[in-house]
Amino acid sequence: MSSEDADGMALPSSGVERVPGGCLPDWEVADLPAPPPYTLGGAFRNVIGPGIVALGIAIGSGEWILGPALTAQYGGALLWIATVAIVLQSFVNTEVIRYALYTGEPIFSGFMRCRPGSRFWAVVYVGMDVAAIWPAWAAMAATALAAAWFGRMPGVEDRETVRGFAYLIFLSCLALVMFGGKIYNTIEKAEIFFVVWILGYLLFIGLFMVPFETWARVAKGFVSFGTLPRSTEGVNWVLVGAFASYSGLGGYSNLMLSNYVRDKGWGMGKLTGAIPSAIGGQTVGLSHVGKVFRPTPENLGRFREWWRYVRFEQYGIWVCGCFLGMGLPALMTLQFVPVGQAVDPWAAAAFQAEGIARIAGRTFWYLTLLCGFWILYSTQLGLVDAMPRRWTDIFWTGFERFRGFDPHRAKWVYYPILLFYVLWGLISLSVAPPMVMIIVAASVGGFQLVVASVHVWHVNRTKLPVELRPPLWRQAGLLACAAFYGVWAVIAAMSVLKKIF
Repeated sequence: MSSEDADGMALPSSGVERVPGGCLPDWEVADLPAPPPYTLGGAFRNVIGPGIVALGIAIGSGEWILGPALTAQYGGALLWIATVAIVLQSFVNTEVIRYALYTGEPIFSGFMRCRPGSRFWAVVYVGMDVAAIWPAWAAMAATALAAAWFGRMPGVEDRETVRGFAYLIFLSCLALVMFGGKIYNTIEKAEIFFVVWILGYLLFIGLFMVPFETWARVAKGFVSFGTLPRSTEGVNWVLVGAFASYSGLGGYSNLMLSNYVRDKGWGMGKLTGAIPSAIGGQTVGLSHVGKVFRPTPENLGRFREWWRYVRFEQYGIWVCGCFLGMGLPALMTLQFVPVGQAVDPWAAAAFQAEGIARIAGRTFWYLTLLCGFWILYSTQLGLVDAMPRRWTDIFWTGFERFRGFDPHRAKWVYYPILLFYVLWGLISLSVAPPMVMIIVAASVGGFQLVVASVHVWHVNRTKLPVELRPPLWRQAGLLACAAFYGVWAVIAAMSVLKKIF
């Protein structure tokens, strides 16, 4: 393995063909593994996964909490923000996957290959993460569980019971990531179950209980670009900015697609391994540095075949799934909740169940609570894994000390970080209201996307060979994503400053 000079630049070693790797050790060169021949059935059987995991995380706070909360107050007037957010985030998603296909590394490794060096970027990205790692979704899922327990909407007086349920939900997520050989395998199987159940139930409600006129209002809201409520006086712009941030994925969650692609074994990720689970992962190893391929005609042909799977997963599953995940709860809100109703933060996960129960009966109260619980639980499960996963990848590759670890010891980095997150989460659940945690995390997530979109643009323009670099229209999409979230960050900041002063 190559060493580093005083400036953090990789020094070439001899004997193995390598490609300069910037501020980390150089990449070894190997041929790109061939994907299964592309067929629609083959995509579902052999390759599907990262997009489903991302979708399971995506349909949490933005789609089930923030979107319905705004829809209840303003009708469908602001749904166009979700359209812009989902489309622009798809550029980030596909471009971080592009990097992972070429290198077998998550995009965080690409960031650390840039000047001024890996230590600098490790501190930057971990530092931006600290303010966003709240267990808000466990707390929100607990409100749905408490509503079913009490048979009514929980209020502030029930917060101790809600908090107890939140502890149990949060710790159950910890238990799930202990098994599976590759931790990713467990997450994928769980998220597939959640996504199928959630979208199936919401589609049933939409198709059989919501009239065409409401569908038309929601569809119009998605394309009414620039529309604002008739009166902007009293609009909570921080809440609107949080909705923009968490429509789709938001923040580092978009970047995590590169980690999932690596662990799933797409592209060069097939040669670099995955993070092993604590139980059953003894034979799973993780390379500290990725491998790249020469842009030969054969390798480029294989890359194009992999890219067909990327398009299928991102546009056919993630983008379409995000629109369904946003639109179907909006349908329920417009149909069953009176427009203008303010949402109690303690009951945000359950207010749609109350609305549908008034029309369709008590059975749908419990079914909708269960749906809301699965939505929020799926998001929390994904996030319990995501934070230690990205920190592990940052440490594992970015610091020379960790690069000396045996490839099978990645779990001994992952699980201590997970323990830190769990302890932090348990403390947070005891002191912070769930809606406050979501809004803070979403606001930080918007800022993260500003920085990350520009950084992904830079990495893919400078670290990839010319033949694999994104076309100009994709580069423009990345910069447009940074600009979009930059605008919402400024609006939210000005709204907060106005309240203070």
